[in-house]
Amino acid sequence: MSSLSPFPSGWYSLGFSGDVARGAVVTKRLAGRDVVLFRTERGALAAVDPVCPHMGAHVGVGGTVEGESIRCPFHAFRFDTKGTCVATGYGTKPPKASMKTYASCERHGVLFVYFDEADRPPSFEIPELDMAGWSPLRHHTFRLNGHPQDTTENSVDVGHLGVVHGYRSVEQLSELRADGPSLNVRYAMSRPLELLGRKAGMVSAEFEIHVHGLGYSFVEVSVKSGGLETRNFVFATPVERGRLELRIALSLRKLRETPTVHPLLKLVPPKLAEPLLIEQAFKAYRHDVEQDFDIWNHKTFVPQPALAQGDGPIARYRKWANQFYAS
Repeated sequence: MSSLSPFPSGWYSLGFSGDVARGAVVTKRLAGRDVVLFRTERGALAAVDPVCPHMGAHVGVGGTVEGESIRCPFHAFRFDTKGTCVATGYGTKPPKASMKTYASCERHGVLFVYFDEADRPPSFEIPELDMAGWSPLRHHTFRLNGHPQDTTENSVDVGHLGVVHGYRSVEQLSELRADGPSLNVRYAMSRPLELLGRKAGMVSAEFEIHVHGLGYSFVEVSVKSGGLETRNFVFATPVERGRLELRIALSLRKLRETPTVHPLLKLVPPKLAEPLLIEQAFKAYRHDVEQDFDIWNHKTFVPQPALAQGDGPIARYRKWANQFYAS
């Protein structure tokens, strides 16, 4: 278990766009509290505190969407996406009352809510990615012990890549670049390849890692010799002290021709190869993530680690991560 402050500031995923349909009200956990997501009839997403300021009912239990507002199940008071009371259940003038709201956004099919222990507004934004020419996200959610700083630290922990994941010839291609709440670094490495249940030697790839806060990361993976590119997303969300929901997702750049990463693929046209490659790439990605679970479930945060050459830029990462904690 980590001894870090449990809830750093940042954008955290509370699900995927399809989880909250128009007219839906969904309760999620974030940083030890309930957050109610609702989508209006026009499709706007909102995130609010569950407590109705009228008389304290939980709007996520029995609350409904009416037009562009959420309706409390207790007295039918309604609140818009900014939290403002816009109607009572009696047809009388609504009081000057507001629900607490959270900044929220949708990016490439993922729902995000901004959390800050001191209720400060967002200090940065999640980037927009052009997903034209990429497959829809294939995703899965895990629940485990951990802290978002620990899971995100894996992106710079070069030393564990060979020990835990079996990668070979790991090479750092660029210096870690930190720009405010974002950081970026590039690696090259080789890893075992398996397709259709058969091992097929090693494949070499380049990885460019993009981190925006402690809850949002994605990795651009390029297998240049095989003409294969994926985007591997990881979203670490602290739901309780020491507990995470870890969402992973993968998108494949749509194929112009069949990749050459495996001899059997030469016999398959691109339209048939694409779903097969998505399935196999996601299976490998999920396997890699699960290899870290025993470590994360049982590790203790060491504030001053005894670092050695070959660890990677962990010290710089930790200095960068300090900005996400309330001072």
